[in-house]
Amino acid sequence: MQDATTAEVVEEAAKGSGFSIEAFQSPEFWTGMGEKFGPLAINLLIALLILWIGMKIARKIGNIVKNIATRSPAVDDTLGNFLGSIARYIITAFVVIAAITKLGVETASLVAMLGAATLAIGLALQGTLGNVAAGVMLMLFRPYKLGDYVNVAGQEGVVKDMNIFTTNLATVDNVEVIIANGEAWGSTIQNYTSLGVRRVDVDYGIHYDDDIDKAIKIINTTAAKHPNVLTKPSEPWAKVVTLNDSSVDIQSRVWCKAEHYWDVMFDLKKSIKEAFDKDGITIPYPTSIELDG
Repeated sequence: MQDATTAEVVEEAAKGSGFSIEAFQSPEFWTGMGEKFGPLAINLLIALLILWIGMKIARKIGNIVKNIATRSPAVDDTLGNFLGSIARYIITAFVVIAAITKLGVETASLVAMLGAATLAIGLALQGTLGNVAAGVMLMLFRPYKLGDYVNVAGQEGVVKDMNIFTTNLATVDNVEVIIANGEAWGSTIQNYTSLGVRRVDVDYGIHYDDDIDKAIKIINTTAAKHPNVLTKPSEPWAKVVTLNDSSVDIQSRVWCKAEHYWDVMFDLKKSIKEAFDKDGITIPYPTSIELDG
């Protein structure tokens, strides 16, 4: 028996499966394929178009909701951002449903599928859903808002953005820190801005031979001259707090607006050091003695 050629083997296999190469090569075959899969391709294209246009609309409506909300005096930027993000995600969900429906999935089947998917996603993304719930709690109790200087989950910075998933901070050296809302809500939150004023504490060490009362007077007088130092809730205050091995430590306490905190701290360190030099108050520093042989 002669060996069969490859073409013959393929042809025999095609005949055995009820499919012939001649049928595959015929124009009628491709016409039928076009009639069968053409509408599906068109629906797929329309579904992609719905997604593309819908996402753009969702983003635009989210921004409109945010702008409308922030125009109201009763709504601050934080809540406006939050409402805008919720509107965007809701519209996105409807757009995805519309695109899937266009592919021929029936509404009843889609609802059943979404129900099963919701359960599976809920179990798989418990942390993400927890972030959404935490975002709602942060909106209700408002421990911070946009522009506040805070310490959240061990990170300090100015609140730049807040949505249903994350809180975004900008540190003093302009590094963006993104914190999941679940982590933020579950941590200790320190808000340095919300009360309006802050106390600046600075320690100064003077020599044991110097006049303590004179040094205290210099500190209080110099601090009172700073334009951003307040007289309420109390005037500048200075007392001896520690007797160190080589210095007497005096702590200065002054009040200022929260936004002036860093300027006041740095300015007072410089101006009080200069006032000490002018009036003969010395700030000791470590010295060492070397003994030969």
